[in-house]
Amino acid sequence: MSRTPSRWVAAGALAVLAVLAVTGCSGGTGPMSADSSGGPSGGARAGGVAPASAPDSAGTAVRTASVIRTGEIAVTGTDLGPLRTEVTDLLAAIGGALDNEQTSNNRRGEITESTLVLRVPAVKFDAARHALEKLGRLTFSHESAKDVTTEVIDTDERAQTLQNSLDRLQRFQRSATDVADLLRYEDQITRRQSELQSTKAQQAYLADQTSMSTITLHLSTPDHPVREPGALDDAGFLSGLRGGWEALQDVVVVALTVAGAVLPFLVAFAVVGYPAWLLLRALLRRRRTPAPAES
Repeated sequence: MSRTPSRWVAAGALAVLAVLAVTGCSGGTGPMSADSSGGPSGGARAGGVAPASAPDSAGTAVRTASVIRTGEIAVTGTDLGPLRTEVTDLLAAIGGALDNEQTSNNRRGEITESTLVLRVPAVKFDAARHALEKLGRLTFSHESAKDVTTEVIDTDERAQTLQNSLDRLQRFQRSATDVADLLRYEDQITRRQSELQSTKAQQAYLADQTSMSTITLHLSTPDHPVREPGALDDAGFLSGLRGGWEALQDVVVVALTVAGAVLPFLVAFAVVGYPAWLLLRALLRRRRTPAPAES
């Protein structure tokens, strides 16, 4: 009977310890759960950069990536005139523009080779590239992308900082009464305006490059395809043999051209000059022959 109270006391103590343990665990996990759900040290920190469409913890929208995309395409075709027209129609359909053109024509006025620098909306870059690749026989197609998001953000912030500084300096200048202060503010304002103009020019360039992509299109005939940049297929013995054969052909063509130009003069000499030369030679021999002596 004496052991019964001690058993009840032990059971009560265990119950109190269990309650304290549960209370401590729930209190310790509270800040951790709050931090992981919305604090800066939760999932956003562990996962890196948040998605472009999701707002950050402060409620502001995250800036979308700014990317400069460029492409280079080479296409061959037997008749480049219609291909050139298709390029013009494609630019008109997608809102693009022709930035530069270098075209060669033969004596009949037909296009033999053309290099076009096209500017197309960045959102329609893929569609424009696929359409250009289907103009004729595709020789090569390359694409490159450069992420300038950080550069765009830095340029925007620098422009805003310079504008704020310029506004403050102009307010100080309007309230200045000393000539020395006026001149000092004028010098600082001039420097700030120059820096702001340069930054805005860089801003405009980045905006243009990220909103409009550049595609360089090479059009040529199958006989003279545009070679892929950086290709190594033109090195070695076969390349040298091909180059020597082409040089020999050029020499033969030049020699035949010279012979064709000289041939009319040779024919004229053979018809007129040679008989005249024979007659002149006979006359000279007569003069040189002495008369026979009289007996």
